[in-house]
Amino acid sequence: MRQPVALLSFVLFLSFTIAAKAQNTHLPVYLNHVFFVVDSNSYAHIFDSVIFQKLGFVRERKTTTTDDSWFGKYLNGRDSYFEVFYPSGSIGSSVGNFGFGFMTTTSGDIDHLEAQWKADYKDSVKRDTDTVVNNGVKLPWFYSLSLYTLDSSKSGSAWVMENTKDELKSAGFTDDEMKKSILWHDFTEKKMKMKNTKSFNRIVAVEIITNKRELGYFRKSFLGFGLTEKDHVFYNDYIHITYTLADIPTSELKSVEIELADAFNEQTIALSDRLTMHVKDKSATLFFSR
Repeated sequence: MRQPVALLSFVLFLSFTIAAKAQNTHLPVYLNHVFFVVDSNSYAHIFDSVIFQKLGFVRERKTTTTDDSWFGKYLNGRDSYFEVFYPSGSIGSSVGNFGFGFMTTTSGDIDHLEAQWKADYKDSVKRDTDTVVNNGVKLPWFYSLSLYTLDSSKSGSAWVMENTKDELKSAGFTDDEMKKSILWHDFTEKKMKMKNTKSFNRIVAVEIITNKRELGYFRKSFLGFGLTEKDHVFYNDYIHITYTLADIPTSELKSVEIELADAFNEQTIALSDRLTMHVKDKSATLFFSR
């Protein structure tokens, strides 16, 4: 009689463990891009170094949606990119502003993420649909989730995006393909009809300096996205975001590290008076100084 009781206990324990893990399982999100705002002179020359032609695709473009427009420079990698503005390139922005654009991996994940965020943390979550306008034609572009806040004085922001099915279909994805995981390189290579052969793979680590007030915003955002916090680090399998608390009026971007597909000789490139890039082996890091 002892063996069935032990077996039953084990089954009950296993069922409880699986249920508990299911409740705490978060959908995967990755850091798709980081934007930051620099002064006009820094903006003009930020990607002048020839090394950027090896790292990623450099371009400058204007984007127009039904609600907004912005003009910036881009360094595009395989699964992440940088978006750089000067103050008037993005309405309401100031030098030093920055933001984190996360992305889901599967169409429909954003619906589950929204429900899970609201249920687990009881936060006020804002959902938007951005519609892009190209040559007068409107196309639902992406959905976004972010923490609703009236604090316009904060310098950093964070949100999660997901391409709409209209956008995926316009890029050439079938209904069956949209049911599977689609990372950024899957989307861009399908849309551009070319392979990304550059070295910039993805953003793997970020450091910020923040204050107690704005840390609350980042904490609610990152935990809501499904990241874990431990020892001043928010992380998942894709990204590590380290923060330092300081007595400063607004948050500051300290560094952003990217993973490279190729090894480079160690070198440091001055991109502006307050921005440098250090390259070593298969890693490159942008350092922002005060």
